[in-house]
Amino acid sequence: MIKLAFTTAAAVVALSVPALAESWNVTEIATSGIKRASGTWTIAAQGDKVTGKADLQLDNGSVLTYKLDGTVAGGAYTVKLVDRTDDKKDCVWTGKPNETGRVFNGDVTCSNGKFSIRAGAQ
Repeated sequence: MIKLAFTTAAAVVALSVPALAESWNVTEIATSGIKRASGTWTIAAQGDKVTGKADLQLDNGSVLTYKLDGTVAGGAYTVKLVDRTDDKKDCVWTGKPNETGRVFNGDVTCSNGKFSIRAGAQ
């Protein structure tokens, strides 16, 4: 009985722990290969769910922000870039790890264009 109570209490504590936030350096690259924006993502992962926010600066000096909402499976990320403050709409990034496993590269497909993102944990 005591073991069951301890196990239940441990499970409740584990489920109530908030997701840890992690900061990533991010570069958005135009299809021409020219850097378009750079800045940071603040990401919280809980299980296979990923949420967060982006704070970047475009190559023209303008600020670019958006929210992140996605999943991670098999080490690869699939993330929606929601409420972007530029002209890109309905964007989804699929990022796969490089050989170190700390940098992720992938294409972004939007309803009105494509580009790529290189992101890595700080």
